[in-house]
Amino acid sequence: MNDLNLHLAELKSAFSGRRFFGKAELRNFYQVHSPALSDKAFRRILYALETRSLILAVDAGVYKLPNGQASLQKQKPFVPTISPELRELNDAVKAAFPYVEYLLWDTQALHEFMLHQPGRSQAILETEKDATESIFNFLYPRHTGRVFLKPDRLTFERYVLPQSKSIIVTSLITQSPRQEVESLPVPKLEKILVDVFTDEQIFYVFHGEELVHIYETAFGRYQVSQKALFRYAGRRKADQKIRDFIQHETNIQLIQPEQTGA
Repeated sequence: MNDLNLHLAELKSAFSGRRFFGKAELRNFYQVHSPALSDKAFRRILYALETRSLILAVDAGVYKLPNGQASLQKQKPFVPTISPELRELNDAVKAAFPYVEYLLWDTQALHEFMLHQPGRSQAILETEKDATESIFNFLYPRHTGRVFLKPDRLTFERYVLPQSKSIIVTSLITQSPRQEVESLPVPKLEKILVDVFTDEQIFYVFHGEELVHIYETAFGRYQVSQKALFRYAGRRKADQKIRDFIQHETNIQLIQPEQTGA
């Protein structure tokens, strides 16, 4: 497909003042130039634009125009490091509860986003509500004094924080963004960001200026799907609160809801 078919000059003119634009807007743009544009033809145009880096995907169905070399540096997906301790914990739970759904991660994954480095971390094991007590009872004899079931703020301050390593068992929110890393079921970055914001019982030490820095660094360094983030935030009834926080407390530029289809 040659540049004439792509209407590059008109494309730049139409969207150069826009930080983001959606697939529907792009389709409308080409429909004006080719009223009989078919779905197949538009897919070919979209493919050509993306593969030649003439537009950059920033989320599902959301794009921006490249603006110098910096914008061509694609953000990488977030893949948390799996420690030997986390793997051992996963192997034990998987063997004992092969049919139970769960997610497992360590708050040490947040340390790279923080200004002040904590000297401690917690393994977060989220599982089906009906299985939390069974898994807690299974883990407690093996990690005596280091395993806590849905700790409140006071318990966290008195018994969790003083320990360098601890395990927290809590309920899993359905339809949580998840991925597999080295065969471990772990949350996606979007879920971690929402959970840290909403759960002030467990994650209160990450709030204040640290929370601002966590969000800004995460968005700047890694691929964050705003569509996935706000969909999950809605399940936690925190989508508007998080949107307000990002817009008023951080330097993050949000995609508009109509562009993500949210």
